Amino acid sequence: MARYRFWIHDKDRKGRPLDEDILKTAESIAPTLTRYRQQEIDCESTSNDMLQSAVEAASLARRKNHIENPPGYLTQIYKRIVDRFLDREQKLVPVDDDFLEDLANAGHRSSVEDIIHNRLLLERLINAMDEETRQICNWRLEGYSEAEIARLLNTSANAVSVRYTRGFKKAMRQALNGKRRLMTK
Repeated sequence: MARYRFWIHDKDRKGRPLDEDILKTAESIAPTLTRYRQQEIDCESTSNDMLQSAVEAASLARRKNHIENPPGYLTQIYKRIVDRFLDREQKLVPVDDDFLEDLANAGHRSSVEDIIHNRLLLERLINAMDEETRQICNWRLEGYSEAEIARLLNTSANAVSVRYTRGFKKAMRQALNGKRRLMTK
């Protein structure tokens, strides 16, 4: 199997020419440098893209300041880019369809009684709300944001939030007190 030949563009993403010394240094150390965590990356073209990004960053830094050790500087930048890339990749965990099916089947199932009970509690809560709070609640259940509701009511989003929170808490107290009264009778 042939070895991958790393290819570095001589211009950055904005079309500006890259520093010649940085380009020559990158070409000479590319085969060694790109071995860093290559087993985890598992794609030469991705390594090449990261090397290109490192060269562009080093070239930009070279325009602003003198770099004493270009190979060391390039190595440092490349390693940082690779580490960040792999950290982002580790957040995504590929799973098999069988695993997802088992997870879905093993999930918490609500009984019919629990569903009916929760529905009755929700109805009791909505019935305990004053008219304004009920309207805001309905809009929120329909997917409107607080900013959109505020425009409909000609007020600020903060005022909508405060009204809804206060109305919701008041309705909650009334619904719970009504439940306690029913239990004591």
